[in-house]
Amino acid sequence: MYDVLKLAESFEIEGYKFYKSKATEVKSKAITEIFEYLANMEKEHTEFIRGLMKNLEEGREIEKIPSQDTKFFNERYESQKVSDTSQEDDIADLSVLRMAYLIEKDFMEFYAKAAQNEKNEKVKEILEILAKWEEGHKKIIEEQMNYIIEKNHLDLGFYPF
Repeated sequence: MYDVLKLAESFEIEGYKFYKSKATEVKSKAITEIFEYLANMEKEHTEFIRGLMKNLEEGREIEKIPSQDTKFFNERYESQKVSDTSQEDDIADLSVLRMAYLIEKDFMEFYAKAAQNEKNEKVKEILEILAKWEEGHKKIIEEQMNYIIEKNHLDLGFYPF
């Protein structure tokens, strides 16, 4: 379990760095806000995982699992879904969103697979919750990708995810 958490901590740190960096590069204010939000979530995940590892190292019970409600963010995002970016900027942002989508998908799959292989029910529950958190992040990104595709009438013949 400790090895899984150590790897998860590393993933979350890299996710945080990615979102902080890309938040300054994207053109859309909405995507900047999404990336800032996701950077904060990855930071919270890192702190949560570090707390779990500390408890395991000290032989303590695993703490209560915090909830991560994205309802407020989703409602705020939906009300601000007006974009003043050009099609060229949207296409550039779509490329960055695709990278973010793949990161969240990888995190989600990592946690889900680790949960499948875990024998300890409490640890399994934690990994499943982490997978759900990452799935929520993936959905936020996917919605923005769909919005850009529809807004710009991009006829891709497929969705790139």
